Amino acid sequence: MTIRQIRILAIGLVLLQACSTTRTVPEGDRLYTGHDVTWKQPKKDRPKDISTIQSGINERVRPSPNRKFLGMPFKLWLYNLGNEPKGKGLNHLLRNKWGEAPVLLSQVRPKRITNIVESYLEDNGYFQVMVDDSIRNQGRKKASLRLTVEPNHRYTIHRVRFDTDTGVISKLIIQMAKETLLKPNDFYSLDRIKGERERIHNNLKEEGFYYFTPDYMIVQVDSTLKGQVDLYVKVKPGTPSTALRQYWMRSVEVFPNYDLTRDSTLKSVQARDYGGYKVVDPDSLFKPIVFDRSVFLQEDSLYRISSHNITLQRLVNLGAFKFVRGNFRPLRDSSLLAARFYLTPYPKRSLQFEVSGTSKSNGFVGSQVKISARNRNLQKKANILEINLGGGFETQVGGKTQTYSTNAYSLNAEVALTMPRFYTPFIRFNPRTPYVPRTRVSLGYELLRRPNMYTLNAMTAQYGYIWKQTKFLDHTLYPIAITYTLPSNLSDTFKVQQELDPALKQSIAKQFILGSNYTLTYNNQDPFRYHSFFGQFNIDVAGNLAGLIATKQEDGTKQVFRQDFAQYVRLSADGRHYWRLANNLRWVNRLFLGYGYAYGKYVSDPTQPATLPFIKQFFTGGSNSIRAFRARTLGPGAKSPPDPKSTNLLLANAAGDVKLEFNSELRYKVQQLIELAAFVDAGNIWLGRAKPENQEQVFAMNRFYKEIAVGSGLGLRIDASILLVRFDVAFPLRKPVFQKGFLWLPDAIDIGDSKWRKENLILNIAIGYPF
Repeated sequence: MTIRQIRILAIGLVLLQACSTTRTVPEGDRLYTGHDVTWKQPKKDRPKDISTIQSGINERVRPSPNRKFLGMPFKLWLYNLGNEPKGKGLNHLLRNKWGEAPVLLSQVRPKRITNIVESYLEDNGYFQVMVDDSIRNQGRKKASLRLTVEPNHRYTIHRVRFDTDTGVISKLIIQMAKETLLKPNDFYSLDRIKGERERIHNNLKEEGFYYFTPDYMIVQVDSTLKGQVDLYVKVKPGTPSTALRQYWMRSVEVFPNYDLTRDSTLKSVQARDYGGYKVVDPDSLFKPIVFDRSVFLQEDSLYRISSHNITLQRLVNLGAFKFVRGNFRPLRDSSLLAARFYLTPYPKRSLQFEVSGTSKSNGFVGSQVKISARNRNLQKKANILEINLGGGFETQVGGKTQTYSTNAYSLNAEVALTMPRFYTPFIRFNPRTPYVPRTRVSLGYELLRRPNMYTLNAMTAQYGYIWKQTKFLDHTLYPIAITYTLPSNLSDTFKVQQELDPALKQSIAKQFILGSNYTLTYNNQDPFRYHSFFGQFNIDVAGNLAGLIATKQEDGTKQVFRQDFAQYVRLSADGRHYWRLANNLRWVNRLFLGYGYAYGKYVSDPTQPATLPFIKQFFTGGSNSIRAFRARTLGPGAKSPPDPKSTNLLLANAAGDVKLEFNSELRYKVQQLIELAAFVDAGNIWLGRAKPENQEQVFAMNRFYKEIAVGSGLGLRIDASILLVRFDVAFPLRKPVFQKGFLWLPDAIDIGDSKWRKENLILNIAIGYPF
């Protein structure tokens, strides 16, 4: 099918839907197409936040018209394709699952809508607003609602007074007045008044007023001034005495092995006193250090809402307890509180078994087995011990025989210990946040064996800290990160291939990395936000501290434990923007930048310029990158990708020191389980340095834009709630080819040609979103 034929088909579909959107509208009714708002006010007199006001009106007008995708009411069109269902067949799917019934004008209540809009505008300072409604006919079968707003004057705040008596609570409210959200000359806003009540409530809770709520604050409005209002903030008369009283903690008790069946028994057990709190643990299931860093409410201290919340969240985030409940009760006729925290632990040990299978387009199939054992309370300190054992194999069952090997197997093991506290050499560090800081230590080993090719042994060791600064900001610091990779059993045939391909030689080489790395992550993703962001920055350094203890050899290189070691600096940044265009439509953009610089005299191949260790280099292509190219087959630079029909895709190893990548994807949720996507990916990788004969692979400011690969495609996602399966079909729009400049391919696209499809279409099957 040619592009011209596709365009004709698309136009035909649009014309078809235009004719059929009113097919199921009853006689005497109309299809409701939405509303528009007309302001009877000169543009120069409209407030700066008019777009916010307009959005608020739009959110309150109900019902909403039928949803659209690219201007087409797609779900209404599907509904109209079907007939009244008589069972569970196609008509049932079109009418009750995939489609959406037409929204009719008879469902619209204009007078109710105008009352709601008037109330909303009054809440935002338009006290004399008038809203009129009218129906606009759009042909015989369609109609819309027009709202005409005559806003008149918008009131502003003239003065704010805090009317209070001489009590403790009154003095505190006056002291907090400088932080008020109500400012003179701001527009009157009911939402801001509610926010001021919440602010006062939160501040008073922080000062011990446990029973105080926002409902005990009132804000009286005097609108007798012309165009302005005076606001009087005061405590509501008749507020209970308990709400006006400051409370202190009389006792804090923790029950770390609570069960409803043992409730009465536990409460009769003598508690152990640990200074600021007590623990009731007759089975000695946990040591005091677990609660010493988690319980921030202390006996004989003023009650504070922040300490209350931090304690609850710390106990939840320990990961050792299934249920956490706090109970507070006042002691009779006093200003004292008794607090009890009831904790129900998870089972201490768990075992998980996983089996997975893979099938590749080059005829390879394989399987993996993984066994994970977990101890959630090692040493009774809520430490989490994880032991992972795994193995797998891969073999060729169809297609052309690979040049080197048709079989491979792997074995891997990891032991990791995560402790819910910072272990630092000299100081005790316990930040006052709701999030549990963690120390993690891990050791790992992996064996990869390809008969008749090579054996690869890899060992890793890490020691680091993980902590959350705010709800959206995370830090990960590994001051010690060691990787040792040792190849063996290299066949003569494979050695010959290594000599012909320096990148392959570097990928299967001995590597010793003594380094550190730090990652900063910002993530405020929320399905209900119109704009949300994800950002991640990583710095990875190796060899700088090792160089201080290294011994210098006769040839000028340095060694640690008689081993050469890598020296480099690697930086990467990943930024993503999520834009919710509609309830079922999102536009996601991603930009990735990476740069690495290797220094020192250690290289895996002395004949080549220094580059990053292969496992630290950047690569592109694949299901989470530029999807029109297979993983590790694109670049570096203008190096031509391998022939898709090549029998050596198993050895794809394109990697580089510099990476630039941009992705843009439009995601449309057809219904709860099905999502469609259209995407464009662009980018490439480059070497930082290379031999003169390979300069087309080196990053250069004056030509890098000519070496950007571009791909596009369509995607189908099946969202099964706990698992999202993704199918993305992509094809290249532009390939970087040495000395040919911009090589665009759209004119060569021919979906109807089987040869073109075989050479250009790439199917990516993956779990989860690409970004």
